[in-house]
Amino acid sequence: MYAVDLKNVLKRFSNGSDMTVLFNNMNLHVSEGELVVITGGKQSGKSTLLRMIAAMTPPNKGSVTVFGENLLSIKQRTEWRLQNIGFITNEGCLIPYLTAKQNLLLGISPNDPKYVEVESRAVEILRHLGLSDEKMNESFEGLSSKEQIITTIGRIFMTNPKLILADDPTNELSDNDGQEVLNQLMRYAKKHCSTIIIASNDPCIMESADRVFELENCQLQEKDTAV
Repeated sequence: MYAVDLKNVLKRFSNGSDMTVLFNNMNLHVSEGELVVITGGKQSGKSTLLRMIAAMTPPNKGSVTVFGENLLSIKQRTEWRLQNIGFITNEGCLIPYLTAKQNLLLGISPNDPKYVEVESRAVEILRHLGLSDEKMNESFEGLSSKEQIITTIGRIFMTNPKLILADDPTNELSDNDGQEVLNQLMRYAKKHCSTIIIASNDPCIMESADRVFELENCQLQEKDTAV
């Protein structure tokens, strides 16, 4: 079973009187534990591909399966994403009205005997990633794009999702500290055998990938990364 399996996918949308086709009869098979990078130009469909894998937009034709589950059959998609996917995106995929710390504590009741222990772990993770105590008690929607990404990575460290998606993360994590946070994420994914798919044209990220695909002319083409 593949972690992610796209078969004969067609994705198109209407742009006024024109019809734009992003993917045409496209296939992608990603094994569990792989680190895959998707490259491509602007408006090539990299972000749409990740959103499709996260059950945020459906294919017009074909199938998208994640860990054996056809995404069209999922009814509670937000809950499914929180349980199965860590999605790093500028749009933010956590709960906007909760604080950064509360987002890490989703799923555990304050009345749970282990709550204090889990809360301490959440605080430790956010501090380790560079978020101040003041910021971790700020609502998610009130954080900067970089701080939202850090919080999302913190959620990943808390919940250990089987699949991690990252949409051009280095756009917001451009300084040395940001690069180190991203490196931590990739090391974490390798250690825990998480599957990770990153949409990026960053050569440093591509060097760490098991496979690299270029999205061009509505298709994915695997690139030769051998030195």
